[in-house]
Amino acid sequence: MKKIAIIGGGISGLSALHSIRTGPLADCDVRLYEKSDRLGGTIGTDRELGFVSDWGPNGFLDKIPLTLQLVEQLGLTDQLDPADPSAENRFIYRNKKLHAISASPLKFLASPLLSLKGRLRLIVEPLIKAKTDDSDESIYDFARRRIGPEAADTLIGPMVSGIFGGDARELSLKSCFPVMVEMESQYGSLFKAMIAKKKAKKGGGPAGPSGRLTSFKNGLYTLIERFGELYAQNIETGKATTTITKTDTGYRITFADGSTADADAVICAAPAFAAGEMVGSLDSSLSDLLNSIPYASISVVCLGYPCDKISHPLGGFGFLVPRTEGKRILGSIWTSAIFGGRSPDGMVQVRAMIGGATDPGAVNLSDGELLDIIFAELDEIIGTTGRPSYVKIYRYTEGIPQFVIGHSKKIARLNEFEHTYPGLFFAGNAYEGVGLNDCVLRANSVVTRLADMRG
Repeated sequence: MKKIAIIGGGISGLSALHSIRTGPLADCDVRLYEKSDRLGGTIGTDRELGFVSDWGPNGFLDKIPLTLQLVEQLGLTDQLDPADPSAENRFIYRNKKLHAISASPLKFLASPLLSLKGRLRLIVEPLIKAKTDDSDESIYDFARRRIGPEAADTLIGPMVSGIFGGDARELSLKSCFPVMVEMESQYGSLFKAMIAKKKAKKGGGPAGPSGRLTSFKNGLYTLIERFGELYAQNIETGKATTTITKTDTGYRITFADGSTADADAVICAAPAFAAGEMVGSLDSSLSDLLNSIPYASISVVCLGYPCDKISHPLGGFGFLVPRTEGKRILGSIWTSAIFGGRSPDGMVQVRAMIGGATDPGAVNLSDGELLDIIFAELDEIIGTTGRPSYVKIYRYTEGIPQFVIGHSKKIARLNEFEHTYPGLFFAGNAYEGVGLNDCVLRANSVVTRLADMRG
């Protein structure tokens, strides 16, 4: 194995490139091809007028050693920017009010976020029998079964829309939150599992997942920029792949400009739907499998306000909105409260998310329609007055892959195709996790398997 091609210059493709250049395959000739003129995919940062605005993801949780090791190897450790401790404060908007989600069980149960009936149902969770079969189950059905319908709608639904832009009634628990399946299986109860994990000083709590949200002092795109600086000689941008076909010795990649490149192995780190088109002439079944992974559209809007134009103190991470509240925004992240240097003096930056699987038409709204909705709802929820002086709109028509029920079977089939086509691998956020950490882990796993092939 001498030549390796990587298709896609997002975090997955770049992480794979780094793993190859710094690992046992360092002697190989590796090329990364990216169709656009820039690297990073949905990771991007605008730095204008004193604001630092991330396009899509705004950080990663610092609980994965591999990601922190990657940052260290790239020489960026001194640029890390952990979230302010106040970011532990998270809110849910219900009944025309923001409710803090307390990490203290007693304070949480005393909160009016849930009705008395809903809180009583939550308390009896340890008495609910555990599921005994291994059939796939939606996140909503799991939550409804264990903590009741009100808590499922109010707590779990918004969390799912905030992470995946998804519909909890459609997404697979075992694919999205395998740790919850493990908690029920091992302890028979989520509460019992949380108590056990707290005693062991690991795992998350009601306020959010474990780990501390971390970015870089000048935005998340700092990571992508460093990749581009270090590996410029291995990267070609503006190089769109149309097909991947088999040759006697490996694979041939055909590009939109009519040129071709041969490689002994290919790591396809493009979105699943794009990868499906690329392998259409190679194997229609593989193409159909990749195309069967659905995506949700979403829009992210970054807004800058003078501090005196928002009545809420914005002391925390932000808020999420249950779909039952009749609002269109999924939630808001208080960017300048989480990370320093994200807005000029006297200003704050917030961003709102709208769309997702429960509101697919939102991505087609005009800028004016989109902003009218967001302004009106933020006015009501956090007390904004007037219009912001800074606005950035980012739209993603096929933005976030959806791990619907049956997703794990798709991944099992995809693994079988790796045996059918040795040297052809798929990386990205459409398979084992949508976060930055997940992408880094899968990219590293793919490169490890590729190195194992060579022996």
